[in-house]
Amino acid sequence: MANMINYLNVSLYEAQFTLKHEQSRRRLNEIYDSYSLKTNARPIVSDITEFYMNVKELINVTDTDDPDYTRYMRLLRRYIRLCDA
Repeated sequence: MANMINYLNVSLYEAQFTLKHEQSRRRLNEIYDSYSLKTNARPIVSDITEFYMNVKELINVTDTDDPDYTRYMRLLRRYIRLCDA
């Protein structure tokens, strides 16, 4: 999660945000903050899924030419699939 938050901090075009983008970004920060201070807490699948869906919501206002972004999204999808299985 931290990698994605750091990436979004420098890659979002906030001038193009709509209300839905602002809500998605706010929820991303809330999810991240709820786990960042807990050293031993693992995020639950529903939070990871919501985190992923909010990142997807921001894709049209994100500079996505970085291969790390694509790799991270793939890892998130894989993690969600493994937890649901």
